[in-house]
Amino acid sequence: MEVADGGSISGQVTYTGKVKMRTVLPTKDKDVCGKARKEPTILVGDDGAVQDAVVWIKEIASGKAWPEMARPVINNIDCIFEPRVQVAKRGKVDILNSDPVLHNSHGYYGKATAFNVALPFKDAKVTKILKRNGVVRTDCDAHGWMLGWVVVVPNPYYMQTGADGNFMLDNVPPGDYTLVVWQESVGETEIPISVQAGATTDASVQLN
Repeated sequence: MEVADGGSISGQVTYTGKVKMRTVLPTKDKDVCGKARKEPTILVGDDGAVQDAVVWIKEIASGKAWPEMARPVINNIDCIFEPRVQVAKRGKVDILNSDPVLHNSHGYYGKATAFNVALPFKDAKVTKILKRNGVVRTDCDAHGWMLGWVVVVPNPYYMQTGADGNFMLDNVPPGDYTLVVWQESVGETEIPISVQAGATTDASVQLN
């Protein structure tokens, strides 16, 4: 539907704390999975800008239509989930193995299983259904250090931040809302906001 007199929500996600490092310690299939290494649990760029945070409106009764979205793909490649973070809506997800070793991709809504699929050979692919909204954590039961995320959003008012940490949600009907900002190591942060017709509301958030 068309949004009459819609407003916008914009801002930047930043981080002020110390960036913690996660140790990746491959214990098998090292010719494919590589050597031990460290990786940050939060991607922080210039002036504290946070990449791969996901921002969405928690509840909204009406508004714009969903954009066209490609079917999400969780790809096991070099014993890494690619992409590490992605956004989807409820529906089909393709789970792919690009490695010449067995992977077992296991997704969870909290402690509840979202999917659990064995991918025993290169180019194996399984399609599953993301049945509900929420954050899906993906592990590999065969390679315990692998970690990925699919954020299943409830409505078309969402954005995943790039390297500049910025986000913009447009054509929002005027009203009071709760904005959710999620980042994998911080979790969810909720911000009350008010949107006025034809105006842009700043909702910048500083994580720590």
